[in-house]
Amino acid sequence: MGEIILTMQVSLDGIVSDEHLWMTLSREILEDYLDYYQTIDTIIVGRNSYASLAEYWQQAENSSDALEQAIAKKMNDIPKLVVSHADVELSWRNSELLLVKDEHSLNEELQARKKAVQRISVESGVKTWQTFIEHGLYDKLWLLVHPVVASQGEHLFAQAGQRQSLQLTQTKTYSNGVVGLQYQAANKTRQPF
Repeated sequence: MGEIILTMQVSLDGIVSDEHLWMTLSREILEDYLDYYQTIDTIIVGRNSYASLAEYWQQAENSSDALEQAIAKKMNDIPKLVVSHADVELSWRNSELLLVKDEHSLNEELQARKKAVQRISVESGVKTWQTFIEHGLYDKLWLLVHPVVASQGEHLFAQAGQRQSLQLTQTKTYSNGVVGLQYQAANKTRQPF
């Protein structure tokens, strides 16, 4: 059975929106992302962030930075599911629309996908992450916590709705002060990240 991993950049105060205003990436973080994508079979993105991600990563394949180019190539090659309640024009190669009626149908589709692939990464956006958290549709979290208080924006766990226990499985402190935290959902079987 596969696993679903939520991965995101988050401020110290739990903000996950408008990350371009406060996020500080480094080569070290990007190298870890490239290693991570080598293990991913499917990427899930929400409808609202799909177009901007598609545009960015398709253009990044022509980047003069070899690391960004390698990440872009890998992301563009990985099959992508676009979670939406409405039709979406698909422009990113290897994209498929996952039309969702409700959270129950989403859960059923995800369970079927987990039987077919090993690792699914939920990349964006805020509403998609919040839905996965609210309904416990994830096995692991990989948070990159930035040393900044964003103060305004969407909080990652705003829609959690209930207490959820997590088990810390790994930490990494990056030279720019970002802390990587990897968690296993406590009600899931622990597997190496």
